[in-house]
Amino acid sequence: MTQALANHPAGVTLLTPESSSKEIIDHCKALAQRFKERAAHHDRTREFPVQNFTEIRQSGLLSLMVPREFGGLGADFQTYTKAIEQIAMGDASTALAFNMHNIAAGTLAEARTDTLTGKRAEVLENFKLWAFNEIVVNQKIFASANSEPGVGAHFSKLKTTYKKVNGGFEITGLKSWVSMAGHADYYVTTARKEGVDSKFPDLSFFVIEASNPAIRIEEVWDTLGMRSTCTNMMHLEKVLVPDEHLFLGTQGLGILKVVREPHWTIAGYVGVYLGLCAASFEFMCDYLKSRNKPGTDEPVAHSDWIQHRVGELAMSMEACRTVVYDAARQVDENPGAPETNEAVHRSKYMAGELGPHMASQAMRLCGGSTIAKRLPLERFYRDSRCGGLMPATSDECLLFLGKSALGFDMTRVDESYW
Repeated sequence: MTQALANHPAGVTLLTPESSSKEIIDHCKALAQRFKERAAHHDRTREFPVQNFTEIRQSGLLSLMVPREFGGLGADFQTYTKAIEQIAMGDASTALAFNMHNIAAGTLAEARTDTLTGKRAEVLENFKLWAFNEIVVNQKIFASANSEPGVGAHFSKLKTTYKKVNGGFEITGLKSWVSMAGHADYYVTTARKEGVDSKFPDLSFFVIEASNPAIRIEEVWDTLGMRSTCTNMMHLEKVLVPDEHLFLGTQGLGILKVVREPHWTIAGYVGVYLGLCAASFEFMCDYLKSRNKPGTDEPVAHSDWIQHRVGELAMSMEACRTVVYDAARQVDENPGAPETNEAVHRSKYMAGELGPHMASQAMRLCGGSTIAKRLPLERFYRDSRCGGLMPATSDECLLFLGKSALGFDMTRVDESYW
Protein backbone atom coordinates (compact mmCIF):
# COMPACT_ATOMS: atom_id res chain seq x y z
CA MET A 1 0.00 0.00 0.00
CA THR A 2 1.37 3.41 -0.96
CA GLN A 3 1.79 6.13 1.63
CA ALA A 4 -0.93 8.14 -0.16
CA LEU A 5 -3.45 5.34 0.34
CA ALA A 6 -2.29 4.50 3.84
CA ASN A 7 -2.73 8.10 4.99
CA HIS A 8 -6.00 8.69 3.20
CA PRO A 9 -8.70 9.97 5.57
CA ALA A 10 -12.06 8.24 5.71
CA GLY A 11 -14.92 10.01 3.95
CA VAL A 12 -12.73 11.95 1.50
CA THR A 13 -12.94 11.03 -2.18
CA LEU A 14 -9.67 9.56 -3.48
CA LEU A 15 -8.95 9.95 -7.16
CA THR A 16 -7.04 7.03 -8.72
CA PRO A 17 -5.44 6.24 -12.09
CA GLU A 18 -8.81 4.73 -13.03
CA SER A 19 -10.65 8.03 -12.45
CA SER A 20 -12.21 9.48 -15.59
CA SER A 21 -11.73 13.03 -16.84
CA LYS A 22 -15.27 13.88 -15.73
CA GLU A 23 -14.64 12.49 -12.25
CA ILE A 24 -11.49 14.59 -11.90
CA ILE A 25 -13.24 17.78 -13.04
CA ASP A 26 -16.28 17.12 -10.84
CA HIS A 27 -14.02 16.52 -7.86
CA CYS A 28 -12.23 19.82 -8.45
CA LYS A 29 -15.62 21.54 -8.61
CA ALA A 30 -16.55 20.04 -5.23
CA LEU A 31 -13.21 21.09 -3.73
CA ALA A 32 -13.74 24.61 -5.05
CA GLN A 33 -16.95 24.94 -3.06
CA ARG A 34 -14.98 24.39 0.14
CA PHE A 35 -12.11 26.60 -1.00
CA LYS A 36 -14.60 29.39 -1.70
CA GLU A 37 -15.55 29.49 1.99
CA ARG A 38 -11.94 30.23 3.01
CA ALA A 39 -10.89 32.47 0.12
CA ALA A 40 -11.80 35.83 1.68
CA HIS A 41 -9.90 35.01 4.88
CA HIS A 42 -6.79 33.97 2.99
CA ASP A 43 -6.98 37.06 0.80
CA ARG A 44 -7.32 39.39 3.78
CA THR A 45 -4.58 37.81 5.89
CA ARG A 46 -2.22 36.70 3.08
CA GLU A 47 -2.06 33.30 4.77
CA PHE A 48 -1.10 30.38 2.56
CA PRO A 49 -4.16 28.10 2.06
CA VAL A 50 -2.70 25.16 3.97
CA GLN A 51 -6.05 23.41 4.43
CA ASN A 52 -6.79 23.65 0.71
CA PHE A 53 -3.53 21.92 -0.13
CA THR A 54 -4.13 19.33 2.56
CA GLU A 55 -7.36 18.45 0.76
CA ILE A 56 -5.58 18.46 -2.60
CA ARG A 57 -3.06 16.00 -1.16
CA GLN A 58 -5.71 13.82 0.46
CA SER A 59 -7.69 13.52 -2.76
CA GLY A 60 -4.70 12.42 -4.85
CA LEU A 61 -4.74 15.58 -7.01
CA LEU A 62 -1.01 16.22 -6.59
CA SER A 63 -0.52 13.44 -9.14
CA LEU A 64 -2.95 15.02 -11.62
CA MET A 65 -0.36 15.29 -14.41
CA VAL A 66 1.70 12.22 -13.49
CA PRO A 67 1.27 9.47 -16.11
CA ARG A 68 -0.81 6.46 -15.09
CA GLU A 69 2.11 4.08 -15.52
CA PHE A 70 3.81 5.93 -12.66
CA GLY A 71 0.72 5.77 -10.46
CA GLY A 72 -0.70 9.19 -11.33
CA LEU A 73 -4.04 10.36 -12.68
CA GLY A 74 -2.62 10.82 -16.17
CA ALA A 75 -4.74 13.84 -17.07
CA ASP A 76 -4.40 15.31 -20.55
CA PHE A 77 -4.11 19.07 -21.05
CA GLN A 78 -7.82 19.54 -21.72
CA THR A 79 -8.72 17.82 -18.47
CA TYR A 80 -6.12 19.86 -16.63
CA THR A 81 -7.41 23.15 -18.03
CA LYS A 82 -10.99 22.36 -17.03
CA ALA A 83 -9.94 21.09 -13.60
CA ILE A 84 -7.87 24.18 -12.74
CA GLU A 85 -10.71 26.37 -14.05
CA GLN A 86 -13.02 24.82 -11.46
CA ILE A 87 -10.52 25.28 -8.63
CA ALA A 88 -10.00 28.94 -9.62
CA MET A 89 -13.73 29.57 -9.38
CA GLY A 90 -13.41 28.70 -5.69
CA ASP A 91 -10.05 30.32 -4.91
CA ALA A 92 -7.83 31.71 -7.64
CA SER A 93 -4.75 31.92 -5.38
CA THR A 94 -4.97 28.20 -4.64
CA ALA A 95 -5.39 27.45 -8.34
CA LEU A 96 -2.42 29.62 -9.32
CA ALA A 97 -0.16 28.03 -6.71
CA PHE A 98 -1.32 24.53 -7.68
CA ASN A 99 -0.56 25.36 -11.29
CA MET A 100 3.10 25.88 -10.37
CA HIS A 101 3.30 22.31 -9.10
CA ASN A 102 1.68 21.04 -12.29
CA ILE A 103 4.04 23.02 -14.53
CA ALA A 104 6.84 20.83 -13.18
CA ALA A 105 4.88 17.58 -13.23
CA GLY A 106 3.34 18.23 -16.65
CA THR A 107 6.63 19.20 -18.26
CA LEU A 108 8.26 16.06 -16.92
CA ALA A 109 5.33 13.90 -18.02
CA GLU A 110 5.85 15.06 -21.60
CA ALA A 111 9.58 14.28 -21.60
CA ARG A 112 10.09 11.20 -23.77
CA THR A 113 12.87 8.69 -23.34
CA ASP A 114 12.19 6.98 -26.68
CA THR A 115 13.84 9.89 -28.51
CA LEU A 116 17.05 9.45 -26.51
CA THR A 117 19.71 6.80 -26.51
CA GLY A 118 22.13 5.24 -24.06
CA LYS A 119 23.04 7.11 -20.90
CA ARG A 120 20.77 10.12 -21.56
CA ALA A 121 17.68 7.92 -21.74
CA GLU A 122 18.68 6.13 -18.55
CA VAL A 123 19.30 9.40 -16.68
CA LEU A 124 15.93 10.83 -17.72
CA GLU A 125 14.09 7.65 -16.81
CA ASN A 126 15.71 7.54 -13.37
CA PHE A 127 14.83 11.20 -12.80
CA LYS A 128 11.21 10.60 -13.75
CA LEU A 129 11.00 7.60 -11.42
CA TRP A 130 12.37 9.66 -8.54
CA ALA A 131 10.24 12.77 -9.14
CA PHE A 132 6.99 10.92 -9.75
CA ASN A 133 7.58 8.75 -6.69
CA GLU A 134 8.03 11.91 -4.62
CA ILE A 135 4.70 13.25 -5.92
CA VAL A 136 2.57 10.09 -5.90
CA VAL A 137 3.92 8.17 -2.91
CA ASN A 138 5.45 10.86 -0.70
CA GLN A 139 2.94 13.58 -1.71
CA LYS A 140 5.57 16.26 -2.24
CA ILE A 141 4.83 19.64 -3.79
CA PHE A 142 7.06 21.12 -6.50
CA ALA A 143 7.19 24.87 -7.08
CA SER A 144 8.63 26.98 -9.87
CA ALA A 145 11.48 29.43 -9.19
CA ASN A 146 12.35 31.04 -12.51
CA SER A 147 11.54 34.77 -12.50
CA GLU A 148 14.07 37.32 -11.29
CA PRO A 149 13.93 40.97 -10.19
CA GLY A 150 13.91 43.38 -13.10
CA VAL A 151 13.63 40.74 -15.82
CA GLY A 152 10.62 38.67 -14.80
CA ALA A 153 10.38 35.37 -16.66
CA HIS A 154 12.50 36.47 -19.63
CA PHE A 155 14.78 33.47 -19.70
CA SER A 156 17.46 34.99 -21.94
CA LYS A 157 18.06 37.73 -19.34
CA LEU A 158 18.27 35.60 -16.19
CA LYS A 159 21.33 36.25 -14.03
CA THR A 160 21.31 33.26 -11.66
CA THR A 161 24.29 31.08 -12.51
CA TYR A 162 25.40 27.50 -12.07
CA LYS A 163 28.72 25.74 -12.35
CA LYS A 164 29.67 22.09 -12.31
CA VAL A 165 31.28 20.86 -9.10
CA ASN A 166 32.19 17.45 -7.81
CA GLY A 167 29.01 15.36 -7.62
CA GLY A 168 26.63 18.07 -8.77
CA PHE A 169 26.13 21.76 -9.39
CA GLU A 170 26.54 24.99 -7.45
CA ILE A 171 23.86 27.68 -7.98
CA THR A 172 23.99 31.33 -6.96
CA GLY A 173 21.41 34.03 -7.60
CA LEU A 174 18.14 35.64 -6.60
CA LYS A 175 14.66 34.55 -7.63
CA SER A 176 11.43 36.55 -7.37
CA TRP A 177 7.80 35.52 -7.87
CA VAL A 178 8.38 32.11 -6.28
CA SER A 179 4.84 30.96 -5.52
CA MET A 180 4.50 28.68 -2.48
CA ALA A 181 7.90 29.88 -1.26
CA GLY A 182 8.30 28.46 2.22
CA HIS A 183 5.53 25.89 1.67
CA ALA A 184 6.70 23.74 -1.26
CA ASP A 185 8.95 20.72 -0.80
CA TYR A 186 11.05 21.31 -3.92
CA TYR A 187 11.81 24.28 -6.19
CA VAL A 188 12.49 23.86 -9.90
CA THR A 189 15.02 26.61 -10.55
CA THR A 190 16.52 27.99 -13.76
CA ALA A 191 20.15 29.08 -14.03
CA ARG A 192 22.61 30.01 -16.77
CA LYS A 193 26.04 28.42 -17.07
CA GLU A 194 28.66 30.51 -15.31
CA GLY A 195 31.21 32.18 -17.56
CA VAL A 196 29.14 31.85 -20.74
CA ASP A 197 28.24 35.34 -21.95
CA SER A 198 25.88 35.21 -24.90
CA LYS A 199 22.57 36.66 -25.98
CA PHE A 200 20.92 33.27 -25.62
CA PRO A 201 22.53 31.58 -22.63
CA ASP A 202 23.04 27.94 -21.81
CA LEU A 203 20.07 27.49 -19.45
CA SER A 204 19.37 24.48 -17.30
CA PHE A 205 16.75 23.56 -14.71
CA PHE A 206 17.55 22.14 -11.28
CA VAL A 207 15.48 20.74 -8.43
CA ILE A 208 16.39 22.23 -5.04
CA GLU A 209 15.11 20.76 -1.80
CA ALA A 210 13.31 23.21 0.45
CA SER A 211 15.44 21.99 3.36
CA ASN A 212 18.68 23.04 1.62
CA PRO A 213 20.46 25.31 4.15
CA ALA A 214 21.88 27.55 1.41
CA ILE A 215 18.50 28.93 0.35
CA ARG A 216 16.74 31.78 2.14
CA ILE A 217 13.12 32.86 1.68
CA GLU A 218 12.43 36.58 2.02
CA GLU A 219 8.75 37.16 2.78
CA VAL A 220 7.82 40.25 0.76
CA TRP A 221 4.51 39.26 -0.86
CA ASP A 222 1.85 41.90 -0.18
CA THR A 223 0.10 42.73 -3.44
CA LEU A 224 -3.07 43.82 -5.19
CA GLY A 225 -4.24 40.31 -6.06
CA MET A 226 -3.39 36.63 -5.66
CA ARG A 227 -2.50 37.58 -2.11
CA SER A 228 -2.28 34.12 -0.54
CA THR A 229 0.09 32.47 -3.02
CA CYS A 230 3.12 33.36 -0.86
CA THR A 231 5.02 34.40 -3.98
CA ASN A 232 8.18 35.46 -2.19
CA MET A 233 11.85 36.05 -2.96
CA MET A 234 14.37 33.23 -2.82
CA HIS A 235 18.07 33.87 -2.20
CA LEU A 236 20.47 31.20 -3.49
CA GLU A 237 24.01 31.36 -2.13
CA LYS A 238 26.22 28.57 -3.46
CA VAL A 239 23.39 26.07 -3.30
CA LEU A 240 24.65 22.54 -3.94
CA VAL A 241 22.39 20.38 -6.12
CA PRO A 242 23.31 16.72 -6.74
CA ASP A 243 23.73 15.46 -10.30
CA GLU A 244 20.55 13.40 -10.07
CA HIS A 245 18.48 16.55 -9.43
CA LEU A 246 19.22 18.07 -12.82
CA PHE A 247 15.68 18.54 -14.14
CA LEU A 248 15.02 16.34 -17.21
CA GLY A 249 18.56 15.01 -16.78
CA THR A 250 19.95 17.35 -19.45
CA GLN A 251 21.90 20.62 -19.40
CA GLY A 252 21.50 23.55 -21.74
CA LEU A 253 18.09 22.99 -23.31
CA GLY A 254 16.09 25.40 -21.15
CA ILE A 255 15.48 28.29 -23.53
CA LEU A 256 14.90 26.07 -26.57
CA LYS A 257 12.21 24.11 -24.77
CA VAL A 258 10.43 27.26 -23.59
CA VAL A 259 10.48 28.82 -27.07
CA ARG A 260 9.40 25.74 -28.99
CA GLU A 261 6.96 24.22 -26.48
CA PRO A 262 5.60 27.16 -24.47
CA HIS A 263 2.30 25.58 -23.47
CA TRP A 264 3.23 24.77 -19.87
CA THR A 265 5.02 28.05 -19.28
CA ILE A 266 2.03 29.98 -20.67
CA ALA A 267 -1.14 27.91 -20.95
CA GLY A 268 -0.93 26.53 -17.44
CA TYR A 269 -2.10 29.95 -16.28
CA VAL A 270 -4.97 30.16 -18.75
CA GLY A 271 -7.33 27.85 -16.91
CA VAL A 272 -6.83 29.91 -13.75
CA TYR A 273 -7.87 33.17 -15.39
CA LEU A 274 -10.69 31.50 -17.30
CA GLY A 275 -11.98 30.35 -13.91
CA LEU A 276 -11.89 33.93 -12.63
CA CYS A 277 -13.88 35.11 -15.66
CA ALA A 278 -16.46 32.39 -14.97
CA ALA A 279 -16.62 33.24 -11.25
CA SER A 280 -17.33 36.92 -11.99
CA PHE A 281 -19.99 36.04 -14.55
CA GLU A 282 -21.66 33.53 -12.24
CA PHE A 283 -21.69 35.99 -9.33
CA MET A 284 -23.15 38.71 -11.54
CA CYS A 285 -26.01 36.53 -12.77
CA ASP A 286 -26.86 35.26 -9.28
CA TYR A 287 -26.74 38.76 -7.82
CA LEU A 288 -28.95 40.31 -10.51
CA LYS A 289 -31.53 37.56 -10.11
CA SER A 290 -31.67 38.15 -6.34
CA ARG A 291 -32.33 41.92 -6.47
CA ASN A 292 -35.45 43.94 -7.28
CA LYS A 293 -35.67 47.28 -9.06
CA PRO A 294 -35.73 50.16 -6.55
CA GLY A 295 -39.22 50.64 -5.13
CA THR A 296 -40.73 47.67 -7.00
CA ASP A 297 -41.18 43.93 -6.69
CA GLU A 298 -39.81 43.37 -10.17
CA PRO A 299 -36.41 41.62 -10.36
CA VAL A 300 -33.56 43.63 -11.86
CA ALA A 301 -32.92 40.69 -14.18
CA HIS A 302 -36.24 41.45 -15.96
CA SER A 303 -34.82 44.70 -17.36
CA ASP A 304 -34.22 44.65 -21.13
CA TRP A 305 -31.11 46.77 -20.66
CA ILE A 306 -29.69 44.34 -18.08
CA GLN A 307 -30.50 41.37 -20.28
CA HIS A 308 -28.78 43.03 -23.24
CA ARG A 309 -25.59 43.71 -21.29
CA VAL A 310 -25.56 40.24 -19.72
CA GLY A 311 -26.04 38.77 -23.19
CA GLU A 312 -22.94 40.59 -24.44
CA LEU A 313 -20.90 39.29 -21.52
CA ALA A 314 -22.28 35.78 -21.99
CA MET A 315 -21.05 35.85 -25.58
CA SER A 316 -17.61 37.03 -24.45
CA MET A 317 -17.49 34.31 -21.79
CA GLU A 318 -18.40 31.57 -24.24
CA ALA A 319 -15.98 32.84 -26.89
CA CYS A 320 -13.12 32.88 -24.38
CA ARG A 321 -13.94 29.41 -23.08
CA THR A 322 -14.10 28.04 -26.64
CA VAL A 323 -10.70 29.51 -27.51
CA VAL A 324 -9.14 28.22 -24.27
CA TYR A 325 -10.53 24.70 -24.65
CA ASP A 326 -9.49 24.59 -28.31
CA ALA A 327 -5.93 25.57 -27.39
CA ALA A 328 -5.86 22.80 -24.78
CA ARG A 329 -7.09 20.31 -27.40
CA GLN A 330 -4.32 21.35 -29.77
CA VAL A 331 -1.72 20.94 -27.03
CA ASP A 332 -2.90 17.36 -26.56
CA GLU A 333 -2.96 16.60 -30.28
CA ASN A 334 0.08 18.45 -31.59
CA PRO A 335 2.24 20.07 -28.87
CA GLY A 336 4.80 22.56 -30.09
CA ALA A 337 3.31 22.95 -33.59
CA PRO A 338 3.19 26.55 -34.88
CA GLU A 339 -0.61 26.59 -34.94
CA THR A 340 -0.71 25.15 -31.41
CA ASN A 341 1.63 27.82 -30.09
CA GLU A 342 -0.50 30.48 -31.76
CA ALA A 343 -3.59 29.03 -30.08
CA VAL A 344 -1.81 29.02 -26.71
CA HIS A 345 -0.89 32.70 -26.98
CA ARG A 346 -4.36 33.60 -28.23
CA SER A 347 -6.01 31.85 -25.29
CA LYS A 348 -3.67 33.48 -22.78
CA TYR A 349 -4.42 36.94 -24.17
CA MET A 350 -8.18 36.42 -24.20
CA ALA A 351 -8.42 35.01 -20.67
CA GLY A 352 -6.00 37.57 -19.25
CA GLU A 353 -7.87 40.51 -20.78
CA LEU A 354 -11.45 39.31 -20.31
CA GLY A 355 -11.03 38.75 -16.55
CA PRO A 356 -10.76 42.37 -15.39
CA HIS A 357 -13.27 43.49 -18.02
CA MET A 358 -15.80 40.91 -16.85
CA ALA A 359 -15.38 41.85 -13.18
CA SER A 360 -15.54 45.57 -13.96
CA GLN A 361 -18.71 45.20 -16.02
CA ALA A 362 -20.26 43.03 -13.32
CA MET A 363 -19.63 45.81 -10.79
CA ARG A 364 -21.30 48.37 -13.05
CA LEU A 365 -24.36 46.20 -13.59
CA CYS A 366 -24.71 45.06 -9.98
CA GLY A 367 -24.00 48.41 -8.37
CA GLY A 368 -21.67 49.97 -5.83
CA SER A 369 -22.48 47.57 -3.03
CA THR A 370 -20.49 44.86 -4.85
CA ILE A 371 -17.16 46.56 -4.13
CA ALA A 372 -17.61 45.60 -0.46
CA LYS A 373 -15.16 43.01 0.83
CA ARG A 374 -18.02 40.95 2.25
CA LEU A 375 -18.71 40.03 -1.39
CA PRO A 376 -16.18 38.26 -3.63
CA LEU A 377 -16.47 40.42 -6.75
CA GLU A 378 -13.87 42.99 -5.70
CA ARG A 379 -11.44 40.13 -5.04
CA PHE A 380 -12.20 38.66 -8.46
CA TYR A 381 -11.39 42.05 -9.97
CA ARG A 382 -8.08 42.36 -8.11
CA ASP A 383 -7.03 38.79 -8.86
CA SER A 384 -7.95 39.04 -12.53
CA ARG A 385 -5.97 42.27 -12.95
CA CYS A 386 -2.83 40.14 -12.55
CA GLY A 387 -3.66 37.92 -15.53
CA GLY A 388 -2.12 40.16 -18.18
CA LEU A 389 1.14 40.24 -16.22
CA MET A 390 1.70 36.49 -16.05
CA PRO A 391 3.93 35.00 -18.75
CA ALA A 392 3.41 35.53 -21.52
CA THR A 393 2.10 39.01 -20.77
CA SER A 394 -0.77 40.32 -22.86
CA ASP A 395 1.61 42.53 -24.84
CA GLU A 396 3.94 39.60 -25.47
CA CYS A 397 1.03 37.48 -26.66
CA LEU A 398 0.11 40.16 -29.21
CA LEU A 399 3.76 40.45 -30.27
CA PHE A 400 3.93 36.69 -30.86
CA LEU A 401 0.65 36.60 -32.77
CA GLY A 402 1.57 39.62 -34.87
CA LYS A 403 4.98 38.25 -35.83
CA SER A 404 3.47 34.86 -36.58
CA ALA A 405 0.83 36.44 -38.84
CA LEU A 406 3.59 38.32 -40.67
CA GLY A 407 5.46 35.09 -41.39
CA PHE A 408 8.27 35.16 -38.82
CA ASP A 409 9.61 31.78 -37.71
CA MET A 410 8.56 31.69 -34.06
CA THR A 411 10.53 28.53 -33.32
CA ARG A 412 13.73 30.59 -33.54
CA VAL A 413 15.12 31.80 -30.26
CA ASP A 414 16.18 35.13 -31.76
CA GLU A 415 12.54 35.91 -32.69
CA SER A 416 11.29 35.15 -29.20
CA TYR A 417 10.28 37.61 -26.50
CA TRP A 418 11.82 35.30 -23.89
